[in-house]
Formats: sequence, structure tokens, C-alpha cells
Amino acid sequence: MSDRERHCACGAAIPQPDPAETRPVVRLACPACGRSVLASRYEKMDVALSEECNFHCIMCRRPPESGRLSAEEVFGVMEQAAELGMKVISFCGGEPFVHPEILPILQRAFELGLAVQLTTNGSLVKPEMMEQLAGLDCLTVSIDALGPTHDAIRRHPGAFEKACRTLKMASAAGITCGTNTVIQRANAAELLPLFEHLLEITGGRLHYVRHAPVEVVPETAELMVSADQVPELRSQLGRIAAACDRTGVFFCHRTQLLDHLELYLDKWTRHRPLGGCAIPRKFIGYSHLGFYLCWHQGHSIRARSLIEALESATAAEVASDAAGGRCPGCNALTYSWDEEWNAGILAGKLVIDGKLPDPDTTIHGEWAHCD
Repeated sequence: MSDRERHCACGAAIPQPDPAETRPVVRLACPACGRSVLASRYEKMDVALSEECNFHCIMCRRPPESGRLSAEEVFGVMEQAAELGMKVISFCGGEPFVHPEILPILQRAFELGLAVQLTTNGSLVKPEMMEQLAGLDCLTVSIDALGPTHDAIRRHPGAFEKACRTLKMASAAGITCGTNTVIQRANAAELLPLFEHLLEITGGRLHYVRHAPVEVVPETAELMVSADQVPELRSQLGRIAAACDRTGVFFCHRTQLLDHLELYLDKWTRHRPLGGCAIPRKFIGYSHLGFYLCWHQGHSIRARSLIEALESATAAEVASDAAGGRCPGCNALTYSWDEEWNAGILAGKLVIDGKLPDPDTTIHGEWAHCD
């Protein structure tokens, strides 16, 4: 039986949509009883519980409003997601632990049988939470540099100490855990010593490390890595990758970081995957502003339920535009959604940055500089 296989109330397997189908969800007749059933290829939902955060990071691009989803709203959407056959739910923000009902929300996700992923700055996680957090599929702690630099980037004294404490508690509790580091001018010289420190404090029980270039708008371009920092950055990343190979730590974005670093760091051009993008038919984002089939297309679908959102005309348009290469595109290789997307976006970017420009996969113009 496939992990994606679901069943009608009568017990018969629900058929999967045709791979060429671009609609987010389709209603099919159960082959056994004829009942109308919803079929989709959705795998993951990303839930931004609120825009609130206890940090004021220099690279933060959160909207100014502080809207928050209620626990009841999240419960309802998670139940529909599980009903649709989604397997993974991730929680982000803002800072998820700012939400006063984060623990009941996590518990309900566990009860629904969802694999639960969570990203945190690590400052609000308490020892008494560890028993419940042990049910997480993975816990990612955002750590950008060693103490003084990290605290300056996060504009929060003691941020580094708190993040390391959370990482140590998680690793000691047996939780699959890793880190996310935002590559920027301020920390470009500290990536290797940071990795060595994280490996030490977790006793070698670090499962993965992720490095992503800082997201920028023209007003914050000074945060980007400078050209003269790239050689040292490349050397550090190579040494981190080699150390990961020795220690069994998974090194995320290996191809982008080691083989195409300049392309990975470039944030000024948008690209679409060659062959179209299937992400709006695999992934959905949810925040107090509504539902998003892709965070980057910018279409918020306000609906009373997840199903209503996915059956809307806007959802069909977003998915169709992505599949047909008509979407706004993504800037650089940062997101690494899945292997299909990685291969398509890398091919599209290498076409233009090589010797054969392809206007169908690369978008230029002043608006292409804003994500």
C-alpha cells in the first residue's frame, strides 16, 4: 500500500488524480460505491501560527501586523488536511512558541497522525516541554553565528545561549533536530566554527544543518554576502560538508552550496522550474491572512475551510499558472522544495546563467527584485 493511499468510507481505495491534472483537488467517484470523494496530491501544510515574535532580527521580513490564528481555526484545518491525506505539517511564524496554545495545537496534530515539524528561535522552549516535544518529526533551531554575532543579528541579548540550550535539550531527548543558518555578510566568516560548536554541544547528535542565503529587498541589500567573502565562504561550506560526511550529519542543499554557490546567493532574479512547477499541488501554506498554494505567488485565498480554498477559482488559477510556467517565479535556488523542483529550478537557472538565455524560465524587470 502506498503512503498516500486513502480509503472511502466504504473501505475502497480512493484513486489518485491523473498526474497531468493541474487542479488542486478533484472530486472522483469511489470505484466501489460511487460516492463522491476528494482526491489530491497534497503532502505538506505549513502553518504560520502568528506574525508575532520576541526577536527583532535584522533580516526579518514579517509584515507589521500581529495577526494570529486561533487554536480552533488550526484544529479545523489540520483535521481537513489529514482527511485529504496530507502526511506532514510544519509550524513556523513569527515564533511558534509565542502562541499561547502551541502545546495543545501540537498535541492535536500528533493525535491526527501527522508528522509534525517545527522551526523556532529556541528562546522560549522550556525543559518541561521536552516530553511532549519528543513526538515531533523534527525540530529546527535557527542559529546564525557564534554568541556575539548571533545576538547582534537577532537583536536579542542571550539569544545564542538560549538557542544552544534548546538544541542540547532536544538532542538529549532523542528528538531529530537540526539548525537553520541564514547566510549573510555578518556571519559569513563564522559558519565553520559555529558548526563545530553545535556538534560539540549536542555530543554529535546533530541530525542536519541547513544554510540559506538571506532574503533581501533593495533597502536591505547590504546584508548580502559581498563578492570578496565568497571564496572563504565556499571553503568553509566545503569543510562543513566533509565534516558532515564523517559524522553522519545531513548537509542540506549540497548541490546548491557546493556546486552553484554564486547562483544560490543571488537573490535578484526570479526563475521558474523548467517544465513547470507542481508545488501548488503538493504544498499549502496557512496563516491569519488565508491559504497560500505558494508563498511566492502572493495569492491569499480567504475561505471558511481548507476544502473551500482548494476548490476555489483562485486556487485553480495559481496551480495552472505554476504548471504552465506563468507564475511570478522564485528568487534563486533557496527553497529546495523537493527533488523534482530542485532539478527543474536548477536547470532553469543554469540555462540563463550559462550561455543560453531562456525567457520562459527567467523573469527580469524591476519587480523581479522583490520577493
